[in-house]
Amino acid sequence: MTYTWTDLPPRQQPRDPLAYFALNPMQRFFEADRDFANETPADTDPVDYEDQMWLALISVAKRDDNDRSWSLNDLQNKAANYDPPLPAGSLIIPGEYRHSFRERTDLDVVSIYAKRAYLNAANAADGEHRLGIESITTCAPLDRRSLHPSSEPFLPPAVTQSISSEAVVTAVIDHGIAIAHDLFRREEDGNLVLSRVDFFLNMDDVSQTAGQLPASLGRVWTRSEIETVLKKHLHNGLLDEAEVYRELGLINWQDRPFNSCAHRVSHGTHVAGLAAGYDAGEPVGEDRRIIAIQLPTSVVRNTMGYGIETTIEKALGFVAEHIQNYVQDGEPVTPPLVINFSFGNFLGPHDGTGVVSRAIHTALAEMSLSTNQPRLLLLPSGNGNLSRCHAVIELTEQAPEKEIDWVLQPSDRSASVLSIWLPLMPVVPDAALTVSITLPGENEALIITVGMVPQFTLINRTSPDGGEVVIGIVVYYPPKTPTFRGQIMIVALPTDNPKDVRPVAPFGNWALRFVKSEGVGSLKLNAWVQRDETLPGFPEFGRQSRLSDQNYPRFKAPGGKVLDEDPPSGVSLVRRAGMINGIGCGTLPAVIAGYVDSDGKMAAYSAGGPTLNVSRLFGPDASAVSDDSVALHGVLSAGSSSGSRVSMNGTSVSTPQVARWAAGKMAASPNLPFGRADVFAQALADDPYQPDKPAPSRTGGGRLRLPSVFGGLR
Repeated sequence: MTYTWTDLPPRQQPRDPLAYFALNPMQRFFEADRDFANETPADTDPVDYEDQMWLALISVAKRDDNDRSWSLNDLQNKAANYDPPLPAGSLIIPGEYRHSFRERTDLDVVSIYAKRAYLNAANAADGEHRLGIESITTCAPLDRRSLHPSSEPFLPPAVTQSISSEAVVTAVIDHGIAIAHDLFRREEDGNLVLSRVDFFLNMDDVSQTAGQLPASLGRVWTRSEIETVLKKHLHNGLLDEAEVYRELGLINWQDRPFNSCAHRVSHGTHVAGLAAGYDAGEPVGEDRRIIAIQLPTSVVRNTMGYGIETTIEKALGFVAEHIQNYVQDGEPVTPPLVINFSFGNFLGPHDGTGVVSRAIHTALAEMSLSTNQPRLLLLPSGNGNLSRCHAVIELTEQAPEKEIDWVLQPSDRSASVLSIWLPLMPVVPDAALTVSITLPGENEALIITVGMVPQFTLINRTSPDGGEVVIGIVVYYPPKTPTFRGQIMIVALPTDNPKDVRPVAPFGNWALRFVKSEGVGSLKLNAWVQRDETLPGFPEFGRQSRLSDQNYPRFKAPGGKVLDEDPPSGVSLVRRAGMINGIGCGTLPAVIAGYVDSDGKMAAYSAGGPTLNVSRLFGPDASAVSDDSVALHGVLSAGSSSGSRVSMNGTSVSTPQVARWAAGKMAASPNLPFGRADVFAQALADDPYQPDKPAPSRTGGGRLRLPSVFGGLR
C-alpha cells in the first residue's frame, strides 16, 4: 500500500494539530517558499530553522490549585527551568506588556514570540502542566530582522496627540496601507504635508532604526515623524511617494519580494480610504484621526490557510495602548474609537468560543472598562458563500450513514484543513460515531472512532529513498471547555512543492464516510474547510480545496445563473448557509455583509449565517454596498498612489463604509454607548420588511443606505 497510518500514543500526541503541522511537516515548504521568493538578502546568511521566531497566540492555562491563570512571569520561569533546557531566547514576552500585566493571574489569550523548540514543548502532551500553556495558534515564521526582543517592558509612551471635542479615531488593521495617500493628509502653507495618521505600527519594518516609541515587532511611527518624512520628500510641491514608503518600510524590494504599496491596488489603502479617507479641504477630515497597523507580509501571504488572525491580539493591544494618548486643551481624553479589520477565515467553532474570538472579546471588553466612550470593532462576513467549504451532516436513526468528498486541488502549494465539529455534547458516548477516510486511488480506509478518548494519526507515504514522510494528520479531540464540542480535524500537506521531490499530499477526492452507532441519538455535524487560497495580489501559490456532493446545485435552471442560496428542499450536505467569517461569531464585533447597489440583491459571494452562537444566531448584523452594480463590480476607493481611485469588491469593502458611518454617529454623540446593536437597529430602519428583502441570515438587520464615498467618480 502507498500510504500507512501511525497512531500516536497519548504521551506523544501534540495538543494542537495546526500548530504541530505548521512547526514540523510544513518546514520544507516554508523553506522552499523563502528560497523561491529570495527573501534572504544576498549579504546575509539564512537563519537556521530552529532559530526562526514565530508569533504565537496562546491561551494561558489555569493553575493546578485554583481557577487563576499562570502569569507571564510564571511562563518565563517555567521556560527557564524546563528540563532538558530549551535553546537560549526560546521565549520572548513582548515588551508592550507592562510589569503589572506580566503579574496578572486572570489571563486568557496573549501573544508571545518563540522558537520552534519552545512551541513544540508547549504543544506536547505535558506542555500545559510543564509550561503553563493551554493552546497555541501560530502560522509562518517571522522575519527575524523585524523583531526587537527586550527583557524588560517598554516605558509607557510619552507622545500625545491633540484633538478637538468632535474627534473620532478610526483604527485600520490591514496590509498595504499607503499612509501618505492624499486622502490621509491635510494642507499646510499650500502643501499636503500634515498627516491624519497619529500612530502607525509597521510590523514589516526591518530597518532596526529606533523611533520615538518602541515596538517589539517592526516600528512605530508617530504623526510628527510621518510629517517629517513627508516634508523631506516634498519637491516643488510634489511628493515623492516611493521614497516616502521606502523610508517608512512599506516598500523594500531589497529585502522583500512583495510590496503591496508598490502595486496599483493595495487592500489596506482601499479599506482605509473608505473608512477614513477625506479630501484635504473637507473640514470633517481634521477630526477623523487614524491609527494604522500594517500586518507582517510573511504572515499575510502565508498560504497555510490560517495565520492572519494570530496578529489581532497584538494589533488590538496597540490600539488600546495609544487610544489613551490623546489630549484636549492639554488635558488627557479618550476619544471614541472605531476599529476595522477586513480579514477573516472559514475555520473555527463558529460560536464565539474560539481562541481568536476570545482574544477579540477580551480586548474590546477591557477597552470599554477603561472609559465610557463608545468602542466598535467591525468585521466582514466573508466572501465564501459559493466556496463549497461548509457541510451539515445530519445522522439519524433513519439515515445513520452519510458520505461526502473533500477535493484537494493539484499544484496547490498551501496546506489544506478540514474541521468537523460535533454538536454541543459535554460527554460523547464511546464509539458514538465512526469516520472512515479513503485517500485518492486507495481502497483501504483510515477509521476514526469518536468518544471521550483523543486520537492522533499520522498519514505517511514512502519517499523514493525508502523513508516515511508525514503527508497529513487526522485528529479527534473530545469536548472540552469552553466549546464543549468534539472536533475531528484533517490536515494535508500541499499537493505540490517547487523544490522538494519528497512525497506531497495526493490531490483528488478524499472520500469521507460517517456512520452513527445504534442507540446514539441524532447527530448534527458541521464541517468547514479552511480558506487556503492565495490572497489577491500575491503570487499564486494556494488553491482552495472544497467539499463535493453530487446533490449540490450550483446553477439555477433554467437560465444557468449562479444559485447563491440553498434551495428550500435541497438534499445536499454542502451548504452555502453558515459560511460566515469564523472569527466573526463573537458577541461584541459588528459583522457586515455585502449587497449590490443597482438591484439591492445580496452579492453572490457574501457569506451569511446561521452561526452556532445563540447570541448572534442569524449571522451578520447588517449589509452595505460591496458592488455598485451588476456591471460595475466593486466600489471605488483609494489606489496606492495619491489621486488614484480603484475598484475592489467583497465584504472587505462594505465593512469600512459602515466604519465611516459609525465614526460620524459617534462624533455626534461622543458620550453615548455605541455597539453592534446600533448597527443592527439602523439597518432595520433603513431596510424595513418587504417581500424582496434578503433573509436575515444573509443581510442581518437589513441593507444600510449609506452615501457612496467615491461613487460619484464612476
